[in-house]
Amino acid sequence: MADATGDDSSEFSFGYFENVNEDIEVPDVGSDISVSPVSTPDLSPVDSSSESDSDDEDLAWRPVLRKPVNKPFTEPVGATFTLEKESNELDFFLKFFDEGLFAKIVEETNNYAENCIQRKPDQKWKEVSVQELKAFFGIYIYISVVQIPTYTLAWSQMWPFGSTSIPEIMTRTRFEQISKYLHCNNVSQNPPRRTAGHDKLCHVRPILESIQQKCLENYNPFREQSIDEGMIAYKGRLSFKQYLPAKPTKFGIKVWERASPQNGFCHEFQIYTGKVEGGATEEGLGARVVKDLTRKITKKGHHIYMDNFFSSPKLFTDLYSEDVYCCGTVRGNRKGMPEAIKGCKLKNHGDYKIMQKNELCATAWKDKKTVFYLSTNADPTEMISVQRKQKDGSVKDVPCPVVGQQYNRYMFGVDRADQLQMQYSTCRKSKKWWKYLLWFPVDLAVVNAYICMKESTNHKIKTRSGREITRTQLNFRMQLSRQLIGTFRGSRKRKARSNVDSEGVAHWPVKHTKRGKCKQCTAEKRRHEVNVQCKQCKVFLCIEMDALRNSM
Repeated sequence: MADATGDDSSEFSFGYFENVNEDIEVPDVGSDISVSPVSTPDLSPVDSSSESDSDDEDLAWRPVLRKPVNKPFTEPVGATFTLEKESNELDFFLKFFDEGLFAKIVEETNNYAENCIQRKPDQKWKEVSVQELKAFFGIYIYISVVQIPTYTLAWSQMWPFGSTSIPEIMTRTRFEQISKYLHCNNVSQNPPRRTAGHDKLCHVRPILESIQQKCLENYNPFREQSIDEGMIAYKGRLSFKQYLPAKPTKFGIKVWERASPQNGFCHEFQIYTGKVEGGATEEGLGARVVKDLTRKITKKGHHIYMDNFFSSPKLFTDLYSEDVYCCGTVRGNRKGMPEAIKGCKLKNHGDYKIMQKNELCATAWKDKKTVFYLSTNADPTEMISVQRKQKDGSVKDVPCPVVGQQYNRYMFGVDRADQLQMQYSTCRKSKKWWKYLLWFPVDLAVVNAYICMKESTNHKIKTRSGREITRTQLNFRMQLSRQLIGTFRGSRKRKARSNVDSEGVAHWPVKHTKRGKCKQCTAEKRRHEVNVQCKQCKVFLCIEMDALRNSM
């Protein structure tokens, strides 16, 4: 087991020297052979300079350990806005998906429908309004909460599967019409594929850019941030569809994300659209993604956590110069990794080896297999104890470098964000690939708005006794769906058929032996006791007053 105590005496025990390239003076041995300079071709190896640089770089790694110097984090964290106590779920949602986006979608949808109708007339179409589009989004969020296998069940007339409220809001024909012509951008201005300036994400570009900007403006990130890849499920034909066998969603569109592990707030995202035009594979893809997603938080002392797809010694060194400190697993054969780490053979649980170059630490630790870590923010001299189950069933305490604990604690930010978004996903099956990309930022806006409202001091939920209750995403989506629908009620040619149980006990007033408070009068803060009760609902009602109230 390597010594990680940081004792200075170990500096010379490993045979490392600081000046290995000093000129060595050769003494004269008195030979009678004289040598004159002869012009000869260079017989040195072709890669001698690169090998020399590699050797010098490897000798810069030393077993002498010390805590890296990091800039203290003093930035504010949390929402950058404060809403009044009277504000509701819709107000928080509009901070991310604003009125301008609704107006943009309405404009592009009506323009696209007009162009389509010129080619193929559609007598039933009429222009959509902002209020109707909000109701359309509200129905989508309703379906995500109820989670029916197909949207048509919301209009089913078969008891008990159909909804009694959705048909009153919008007919199924109108819902399908809006879905058919729904558009977010004018794609006719996009250059053809395989030409300069072509945008693969032109269909949803305004939505992605607007929500991206709102996420950056409305929330200050925590010190710890995690960067990872997510997936938007899609199995159709698409040039940049990805297959990731290790992910729960194996087929789909890859999204790079930066999120806070404390609450799952997604601050920044990037859609991966595949190779650049011409078929050339992008070099340093992982490093480029990390630098893109951290460009807005440099010089502030943030700590970034990532997996071995992104990590490399050069990336960590570059980010350290920008006061961005990193921690992550790393592949043992990465360029720049010390040979002492690459070739180390660790046999027992808890064996480890640590090397340091300036502020960069490389660690090899034996768990079930050898795990490699890179970090510029973990103290290599600090060790913790973790429990591991042995073959005989006993539990054993084994030593572990603190970098492993930090990585496990803060790496799951993107996974937490994806979990919140997929819990009540609004995405429904579609023939258009870009609609899967449309509902991704909508879900992201809903989740981020929910996190902001959950953390708002003016919107804490308390019981009558003053006990605080945690706000749930389910309740947030239910209220948001109602508020998006609002007072909108679409026009109908005929009244919607009621979805009631024709075989069960009907709602019918009967006299009861006891008297009780009328539910409607109680809601209006008036006390009135009656002995008439609904046979189905078991609710007391004053029938005469209700009939008079309905006739007014």
